Amino acid sequence: MSIIKDFHQFISIEKGPINTAIIDFLKGNVYQVKNEIIDKFMKRKYQEIPEFIQSLKAEELIIEVDERRWIPRINLKSRERDEDENSLELEVENGTDLMLINNKFMGNKISKIVFYGKKNSAEIIPEVKTIYRRKQFKKCLEKSTIDGLFGKVDETIYKFNMIYNSCWGRKIAVTADNKIRPCIYSELVIGDIKKDEIEGIIDKAKEYWSITKDKIEKCKDCEFRYMCFDCREIAYREKKDLFGSSPYCSYDSHSGKWQICKL
Repeated sequence: MSIIKDFHQFISIEKGPINTAIIDFLKGNVYQVKNEIIDKFMKRKYQEIPEFIQSLKAEELIIEVDERRWIPRINLKSRERDEDENSLELEVENGTDLMLINNKFMGNKISKIVFYGKKNSAEIIPEVKTIYRRKQFKKCLEKSTIDGLFGKVDETIYKFNMIYNSCWGRKIAVTADNKIRPCIYSELVIGDIKKDEIEGIIDKAKEYWSITKDKIEKCKDCEFRYMCFDCREIAYREKKDLFGSSPYCSYDSHSGKWQICKL
C-alpha cells in the first residue's frame, strides 16, 4: 500500500503563469507558492520540498491517504448557479419616484434593495428587505486596492465571481435622474426607468453583469482573479475602457511579484 500526501477536500488550487494560489475554504485562508514547488508536490517529489511539506502540515492543508482512496473535492469549475440566479439587487438613489420603482419592478424577484438616502417609512417594494446607506464612492476605492491582503475567502462569493462581476453582477441601479445604471456610482446609462421596459433593461444589464476577471486582459491569467473586488466603474473612469485593468492592483501575475507572505 502506497501512502500519498494530498490536499484536503476544502482546498482549491488556482494556477497562474508564475505562482499558484492555494485557497482554503474551510478556514478562509489563501496562500501563494511558486509553480515549480506545487508541480513537485503534485508529482510526489516530497523529498525535494521538505520545508513546503512542513508548511502545509503546519497550516493543516494536507492529509496522508492510501493512493487508491478517492478524495472529495469542491466542484468550483462547474460554475453551478445558485437558487437565486434569477434575482437581482436593486440600488435606488434618493429623489427617485418610488411609486414608479414599485410599479416597474413589482413582478421581478428582488433579493434586496439598497436605498441611498434617509430612511423612509414607506416600503419601496412590499416584503423586500431595504438597506439604507450614504453614497460614499471612496469605499469602492478602498475595496479596489489589491495588495494581497484578501482577508477571509468566502466560497459563495468566490463562486459568484466566477460567473458575475463582483460589483455589478445581478445588480441594477436607479438614480434620481430616472436613469438605469450598472451601479449607483456609475456614469454609464443602461436605460430610462420612465421610458424603457424592465425586460429590455435587464437584458442590457446582463451584458455588464458578465464582465468577470476572465474578460480583463491583465486579470484573466491571475491566480487571484476570483478573490478581488472588481470595480469596473473605476477602470472605466480612469481608462474609458470597460475591460481595462484596475489602477489599484499592485500584482503582476506574469512576473509573480508583489509583497505577500508565502508558504
